[in-house]
Amino acid sequence: MYHPEALEPIVAFLRGIGMQVEFGEGGLDGFLPGVNIRAGVIHVHPETLMGPGDLLHEAGHMIVLPRRYWPSMNRDMQADIEALLAEQTARDGTPDPVLVRAVRQGEIMAQAWSYAVVLHLGLPQECLFFPGSYKHMEYQGIHPILAWIERGTHYGQLDLAEAGFTGFSGMFAYMGENGLAPFPQMAKWTLD
Repeated sequence: MYHPEALEPIVAFLRGIGMQVEFGEGGLDGFLPGVNIRAGVIHVHPETLMGPGDLLHEAGHMIVLPRRYWPSMNRDMQADIEALLAEQTARDGTPDPVLVRAVRQGEIMAQAWSYAVVLHLGLPQECLFFPGSYKHMEYQGIHPILAWIERGTHYGQLDLAEAGFTGFSGMFAYMGENGLAPFPQMAKWTLD
């Protein structure tokens, strides 16, 4: 595992924001090695976990949703969110913009949110951005997604600001003013 020392502070942070985290065999067969989501609970199998930042990334997919939807999340959260959107749209006739954003932008929001958490906890970014993470196996120097975020050109920053998690920053600073400190400072960690 890359940066095993980051596991305990990440788990403590997730529990502190109201997420359930359990260790054991439930972490097997997840979307990412060593981490699985079942009924909104993050299951961790430390022996197969590639990096503790993967927990943050999976949690990041849930934080873009109101807390009431978390128990509906399982291994394939993208499919689960799409199903929630389809069900809600069929019922009301109008797509919920929060669910639409989660379907369309959830991946990049999870990346930017995870980066902000790692900074907040004072952990090395390599616990999140390691060889193989985000399908980047070989690269020179800094991880490509980390470079994108640090340049201020990562669209997850914009989406988090539009959702009220943080202020506008980087190349998106001119796009709005929501009265919040700029990314990576966070005004809140969950949508509720």
